[in-house]
Amino acid sequence: MNKSFELIFDDVILKQLKKAGKNQKVREILKKMFNKLELAGPSVGDLLDSQLFIYEIKNTHPPIRLYFRHDRITNDIKVFEFEMKTSKERQQKTIQKIKFKVKNSES
Repeated sequence: MNKSFELIFDDVILKQLKKAGKNQKVREILKKMFNKLELAGPSVGDLLDSQLFIYEIKNTHPPIRLYFRHDRITNDIKVFEFEMKTSKERQQKTIQKIKFKVKNSES
């Protein structure tokens, strides 16, 4: 059974993708991440929040984190943003920002 998920891109990641277009290696890594996500869905990521269904995919070289949310009703995946791994504090700040955005969009 070939299950396919539709990817929806947030405005933040669209801006990031325009900038990433200059870096061929980052662009190729993101393309592979998107393909895996589209084919396998949320199972390729690590669950960060079980109530909001927020996930992240990690790449090691270079260290990139991609954040997304799976909508279980429509089976769509909303991709929020990616970041180069920096510090734990910055990662937590990004996760909190995404949680805030999701909670406000549901209201």
